[in-house]
Amino acid sequence: MRMHRSTGTVHACVWIDKGRQRTYDEGVTATALTDRWVAVARAIAQINQSAERALAESHGLCASAFEIMDVMAREDGWIRAGELSSRATRSQPQVSRLLAQMVSAGYAERRPCATDRRGFDVQLTPAGRELFSQSVATMETVLREVAESSAEVRDAMGLNATDQ
Repeated sequence: MRMHRSTGTVHACVWIDKGRQRTYDEGVTATALTDRWVAVARAIAQINQSAERALAESHGLCASAFEIMDVMAREDGWIRAGELSSRATRSQPQVSRLLAQMVSAGYAERRPCATDRRGFDVQLTPAGRELFSQSVATMETVLREVAESSAEVRDAMGLNATDQ
């Protein structure tokens, strides 16, 4: 049930199949593309919930830290902190906070940028690379388990049952 904003009238949401479109109250239509987006969003939420739990329990990491470590590991050397922020799907303040924690824990190191005194470069330490390597194995396990348990996740990831 939903109340119409301008009239205050209460309407029930009704789905009517019309080929590839779905129409519900007030004539709003959703295409297969919208349906697919909803399925992907649900799959991502399932994966993130499982990943957060497994990374925290096994390695003391959050998914954001894993993603930042992934960007640094792919760089295989020093990377500007600003560049790291733009490659990760996290905000610059969140990246800065997590980098400070990683440096404090000995998983990353930082140095002043040689070309810009305002910035700094970062890279994973050997301990950080080892932690990242272990956490990748955990993520692979999580992704397989979630995909095995959910056809919606398999579809969103573009996997068939045999791809796992």
